[in-house]
This record gives sequence, C-alpha cells and structure tokens, in this order.
Amino acid sequence: MTEPAVIRPAVIADAPGIARVHWDSHQSTYVEPGRVPRDKVEGWTYADRIRAWTTNLAIANDVYPAPEGFHRMEIQVAVVGGEHDGEHDGEHGGEIVGWANTSTGRDADRPRELELEGLYVLDEFHGGGVGQALLDAAIGDRPAYLWVLADNPRAHAFYRRNGFEPDGVSKVDEWWHVHEVRFVR
Repeated sequence: MTEPAVIRPAVIADAPGIARVHWDSHQSTYVEPGRVPRDKVEGWTYADRIRAWTTNLAIANDVYPAPEGFHRMEIQVAVVGGEHDGEHDGEHGGEIVGWANTSTGRDADRPRELELEGLYVLDEFHGGGVGQALLDAAIGDRPAYLWVLADNPRAHAFYRRNGFEPDGVSKVDEWWHVHEVRFVR
C-alpha cells in the first residue's frame, strides 16, 4: 500500500520538486501518447521549470509582486515520506508527488472567479487519492473552471466525479498545440 500523502501549501523550496512532477507528467501525458513532440516538451527544460516555479512560489508566498508574464496563484503540494511539520520537504526527506495551482483566472471570458490552472500527480500515485486530496485542498466545493485535454478521458471522468461538466468552449493551446475543453462547476 502506498503511503498517504500530506497536502500543504507550497513554499519556495518546493520549486525543484514541483518542476520534477511537472516534467514527468508532461512526459507521460504529452510525449508518450504522442500528443506533443518530445523536443517541444523538452524545449522547456527542467532548469527552466525550476526558475518558473521559483518565481511563481515567491509571488504566491508574497516575497515580491508578480513581474510581467506572471500572476499570483495559490499552490498546494502532495508530499510523501519524511516528517511533515509544515517545513519544505527537502529538510525532512519527503518527496513531492503532486501539486495543484489556482488563480482568479487567466481568461478574459472566465465563467468563474476561480480557475484550477493545473493538477498533476506522478503516474505511480494515480488512483490512490492524491489527486482528490489536492483538488479538495485547492478548491474545495467552490465554483471553478479548468481546461483539460480534449482526448484525456481519465481526467474528464475525474473532474465529472467532482461536479465539473464541459461547457461547450474549446481552444487549441498555442504553446503545446493541443485541443483543450473547458469544464465548469
């Protein structure tokens, strides 16, 4: 049985762990199924992702205001192993196995005042409740919206179980060149 994850707000020192989950999830969600070419995903390097998440976490933790190209979000992490006293996982031997981030929304035509921008869990922790715990911590039962790959039935089923439904709006993500649909509750 997999050890239960502890969900907590992310701190700046979590940036490498979040970036690793982001990298690994993009490999399994985009590259391996052939949705996005490997060179496109890997062009946003692990080091680039650490820098981006360090900036996002500094903004989220009120270290400084958002510079151009960034916005304030709330970020939760799922950690397994080690001691969990609210400090970052690096000091206590824990491992970040998932994360979720929310904001007031990136879209001008947003249907809700809360967007679940991302929720990623390492493949080996799928089906163990980590994603549900992250969703509960990130948005609870509040009205929200999110974008999900149009051809990701597992994610669609997860969000539907949590009261989200497609609202008929779709788009092509300009960076990844993937078709996404919007879910709202």
